[in-house]
Amino acid sequence: MTTPVLLYYDTRMLGHNPHGWDPGNPAWTDAVKAMIALQYPGSNLETYSHPERPDRLTAIVDRLMLDPIEGVRWMLPTAATTAQLERVHDDNYVARIESLDGDSCWLAADTTAVSPGSVEAARLAAGAGISAVEAISAGEARRAFCIVRPPGHHAHSGCATGFCLYNNLAVTAAHARESLGYQRVMVWDWDMHHGNGTQEIFYSDPSVLVVDSHCAAPFYPGTGLQRDIGTGAGVGSQINVPLPLGSGNAALLKVFDELVKPAAKAFQPDILLVSSGFDCHYLDMTCSMDETGFAILTQRMSDLADELCKGRLVVLLEGGYNAQALADSAHAVVKVLAGNTVNSCNVMLEDPGCGAVVDAIQFHQEM
Repeated sequence: MTTPVLLYYDTRMLGHNPHGWDPGNPAWTDAVKAMIALQYPGSNLETYSHPERPDRLTAIVDRLMLDPIEGVRWMLPTAATTAQLERVHDDNYVARIESLDGDSCWLAADTTAVSPGSVEAARLAAGAGISAVEAISAGEARRAFCIVRPPGHHAHSGCATGFCLYNNLAVTAAHARESLGYQRVMVWDWDMHHGNGTQEIFYSDPSVLVVDSHCAAPFYPGTGLQRDIGTGAGVGSQINVPLPLGSGNAALLKVFDELVKPAAKAFQPDILLVSSGFDCHYLDMTCSMDETGFAILTQRMSDLADELCKGRLVVLLEGGYNAQALADSAHAVVKVLAGNTVNSCNVMLEDPGCGAVVDAIQFHQEM
């Protein structure tokens, strides 16, 4: 039995296309080349192209078009308004980003940059999640997947980092809370990079519970320590699960079974959101997941949403830089969101991440 799933996508997000080096900032260029050489040994830095490129989205869309899934409805997002962006971003920061519409420049030494179409793309990416939660609230569907770029989870309230301009998921969560009346929003960020922007925005907010599983520091961005649990009224609302490089499907399933699920049952969310980076896929050369892992994680999140919040689940694309991995993983996730069940996934005999998950479980149980 299929379930309607809404796919949000707009070709204008392909207009975000920063590339090349920044001759005005030679020190930044040197820093970025050093970072690339460390994370991707053997890369040709003379022919290097920006990893957050348009074909990340076209790879996903082409696969979904060539191998269509019953129950899918393609939707156009509405761009986020200034007021919606300012729920989580400083007004001066929003004004600064908006002032760059039509320009090309770097914003940070980690290759966060804009091209002439980037600001429009960023407004659409942030608006996609809003469009999704509004449609779900109106009863049009229970599940949605947002095929968006630039990604968002590194964007802080007042600065752009990690390829991100606006924090798409944070904008979505704030809209669900402030406009749609959802009192408790739960987030799982399973991107291999820590969602430092999402953590900063909600660090003192007890109404948004964030679980973030990621490669441990010093891996970019070097944040998301286990001891970072929130502050003030938000103590306990941030659950970080730092993992070693090479972690695979078994580790992430353990994160769900022993951290995400119990936390959700205690928190009782009104809606579930996923920051879905696919850069844990083995083709991205850092972790060892594959599309079967993402499929079963989606199955378990869907079941959890059915149990706790009337099925309300929105998945937003974050990272993932190998076209084949993106296409395979996104297709697997959408297939599950549309009601196709999956009962197993590939696991390694020894997953290096499982021990780290045990450590995180013990730490958070003792809090």
